[in-house]
Amino acid sequence: MKKLGFLALIAALIFVSTIHAKSETKDEANKIVLTTNNGKIIDINITQEGFVFKQYPGKTVLLNFFGPMCPPCIIEMPHLIELQKEHKDDLQIIAVQVQMPMEDKALSAFVKKNNVNYPVVNLNDAWDIVSFVKANTNWGGQIPFMMMFDKNGKLKNQYMGVVANEKLLEDMRK
Repeated sequence: MKKLGFLALIAALIFVSTIHAKSETKDEANKIVLTTNNGKIIDINITQEGFVFKQYPGKTVLLNFFGPMCPPCIIEMPHLIELQKEHKDDLQIIAVQVQMPMEDKALSAFVKKNNVNYPVVNLNDAWDIVSFVKANTNWGGQIPFMMMFDKNGKLKNQYMGVVANEKLLEDMRK
């Protein structure tokens, strides 16, 4: 009789553990955590309409996939820096370096050399978001590629190639 009670207890513990693990897995499946080149965390909740960026409530977020050896990306960078500077209260640009594996020190030196004033995430810390975006959009890995999310996290637009600041501002205001 003691064996039967013990087995029932073990079965109940396994059942509860399985339910708990499944709920954690579901929650984790709806989140992406990015670490910037300077160690800051960006928490992203995935919704049916887009991404909610916990650290940037009430802001439009421009997610910029770029490469440090990509000529169009380099051409676009000063414009994005200026856009971030001028609209810091309403806009947050987040760059994700996806071109190649890169040491964090090298990426930090690149960011400093180019006076980048927005968070930058290295490819090594971005596999989850890169995989998710590739699986859920028409993005095939070409850069520059950007996604704009409104203040509520709804995907507003996607951009392939260099985009004029005027177009980004126009889309921000819609």
